[in-house]
Amino acid sequence: MMQEAKFSLYNGYLMGLPTNENHFVFRWIGPGKVLFSVTQIGKAASCHFASDKKGLRHLKKACDDFVKFCFFLFPWCRMCIAHVGPKSIGRLIMKIGFLPLGESDRGNVYVRLP
Repeated sequence: MMQEAKFSLYNGYLMGLPTNENHFVFRWIGPGKVLFSVTQIGKAASCHFASDKKGLRHLKKACDDFVKFCFFLFPWCRMCIAHVGPKSIGRLIMKIGFLPLGESDRGNVYVRLP
């Protein structure tokens, strides 16, 4: 049985989502508007997100779905990396399996393996 799609390619208002010509942008098919940008860095997927207020209540599920989607969609993906500023987002992504990798001047870096 084929699994239902949880993401669609997105082209529209980005809500401040970090992106450039090297990023794909996807919208989570779920409550609210949750966007993800992803680009390849070696064998890692570097990911960012943006959300409206309604989507924030579903962010844990949306982020977990997106990481699984990256591992499925990109055969080169051996890890997902997230560069996070707010500590609350760091705590949230640690609940879905991300581990602290290091610090930078802009926040903390987390990694999740398949």
